[in-house]
Amino acid sequence: MDIINWIEEKLRPKLCTSEEFIYNEMDSQSGYSLPIIYQPFDGIKKSHWADRGSLFDYLYTINGEEKTLLDFGPGDGWPSLIIAPYVKKVIGLDSSIRRVKICTENARRLGITNAKFLNYSAGTALSFEENSFDGIMAASSIEQTPNPKATLKELFRVLKLGGRLRIDYEAMSRYRAGREKDVWIAKLNDELCKLILYIRNIEEEYTIQYGLKIAMSKNEVVELLSQEEKVISFDKINISFLEQIYSKILDTRICRLVHPSGNTLVSWLKEIGFKEIIPSYSGAVAALKLYDQYSETERPRDIKLIDEVIKTVVKVVVQLRAPIEIDPMITAIK
Repeated sequence: MDIINWIEEKLRPKLCTSEEFIYNEMDSQSGYSLPIIYQPFDGIKKSHWADRGSLFDYLYTINGEEKTLLDFGPGDGWPSLIIAPYVKKVIGLDSSIRRVKICTENARRLGITNAKFLNYSAGTALSFEENSFDGIMAASSIEQTPNPKATLKELFRVLKLGGRLRIDYEAMSRYRAGREKDVWIAKLNDELCKLILYIRNIEEEYTIQYGLKIAMSKNEVVELLSQEEKVISFDKINISFLEQIYSKILDTRICRLVHPSGNTLVSWLKEIGFKEIIPSYSGAVAALKLYDQYSETERPRDIKLIDEVIKTVVKVVVQLRAPIEIDPMITAIK
């Protein structure tokens, strides 16, 4: 018997949507790592440059300045809260009640008044009139819905004529060569964690996730699994380990998600009716490359100086068409 059969037989996992699977249980989807939202901006950190690159990516690809935007799936309030100072209004829409609460609290803490966060039921029509938004941002969120193609149809409906949708997505191609089966341990609190097993089908573009909520801290589970090697891998999850923690398993869930490739997304977007689809390079990647061009002593650290450097480059990069085979970011124009 393999571990999946053991989980199905012994734990009887409950089929659920992604917010029921994990997002309703997380205090921070980002692990409190986001600059501006959770941390002071630090020009020394490469990831903080990437975050600014993403900001200007969305701002320029959807022509968002002084416009009303929709952030579909904002997580901890990203990119809603960092783009808010540049736009008229931004609405973050999430199927997770917990995420909406966290986003709202973050906006209040940061003193941001032109960002509002709303909840909707996954897989249902969005509660907005047609042609409501000048632009839409979807950062690794469309593939988290029960039916990504139906989600795109709804985003098309609420987007204004001439408006733009910018999509970042988690294509399965990034998991080739050994990561088709994977594991992640998510900290829920100091006494609870969730062990998540990923079974990825790259060719058919879907993932099956098993989530085991365990009455142990993340550190305890990591120590039990890693022992001397300090490496957590799918191969470490065996029946012997599962039987060892059986009494600590509080709940088991399964979530099946479609992860469309760039080619599939382009095909869907054309079918839905978008008049132009532009696969292009990422502003975040451009910012990372830019960071590497500076020596330690020459690299600017002040956020205003860094923004001036980054936004000029990003404005050009996001207009450059990228090969669809690399699963680039996508802009769709209605």
